[in-house]
Amino acid sequence: MENKKITSAILIATFLLAIPFVPARASGAASLSLSPSSPSADIGGSFVVNVMVSGTTNVIGFDVTVLNNPDVLTITSIAPGAVFTGQNLLVARNDMFPTIGYSRMAAVILGGGTVTPSPSGSVMSITYTVNNPSSTPTETASEFPSALTISAASIVDNDGGVISPVPVTMTGASYAGPAVSDLALVNVACRAQTGGLNTVAKGFSDPLFCRVTNTGLVSIMARGDFSWHSLGGVVGGTSGSPVSLAAGQSGEVDATLAVPNANDVFIISGTATRLIVFADSSSIAIAGPTGVFKVNVNVP
Repeated sequence: MENKKITSAILIATFLLAIPFVPARASGAASLSLSPSSPSADIGGSFVVNVMVSGTTNVIGFDVTVLNNPDVLTITSIAPGAVFTGQNLLVARNDMFPTIGYSRMAAVILGGGTVTPSPSGSVMSITYTVNNPSSTPTETASEFPSALTISAASIVDNDGGVISPVPVTMTGASYAGPAVSDLALVNVACRAQTGGLNTVAKGFSDPLFCRVTNTGLVSIMARGDFSWHSLGGVVGGTSGSPVSLAAGQSGEVDATLAVPNANDVFIISGTATRLIVFADSSSIAIAGPTGVFKVNVNVP
């Protein structure tokens, strides 16, 4: 009896994998998408992407392949999605090849069960780790944003006793680097060195700086980016030199403001920017926390 059950399961799985070659129904396309569409995690961190299905009913199985750039992300695990919780699910394919950025899962519900996403549900979840450029010499800034793509997919349902694939549309996702909340960079305060200017010298300059702290567990590179506008109509901006901050270290990112020889009031925005530098010296800049302050220019 046990051998018959195993044989039956194998036959069902084989049938599911063969279904993509059968003509699909012309109506009622389902939607497959990756969620979140813009995942975020810091270097060395992890995030989960779910393959979400919507627009169909009575799902009995699926076969989905997702591709990613292995320079940027490493697949660490794949699993059936939450929509199949409580079902007797046979996983027929469970392929994970991190070095080429390939993950594929195919599964079918045994025993005649079906699931209906309401209004959507996850059929597959994939966990990725964000690679550290220091240990990935082939990674470059040109690979960002990094696409996550559903390259092939089949959703199978039981439509009144007729088992058939459902036409699908597919939408991917993109990893662009850490979000502000993941930067491990806190901007404590921004100001001018003197706290205000009082000069008659044309082209006088004053240092600008932001006090920042690296709240992460690894060293990071940071830069001060400043932009301004004045009541007199002066608009401009400048950036300072990058600085390295060890884990837990506080420091200053700075630049210089040069003002004309005229009474004016400058409103300045100082941004602590995180730099991710790659082996080829290319980098991506992610704007972090911002502080706004005022500088008075008084000419007697």
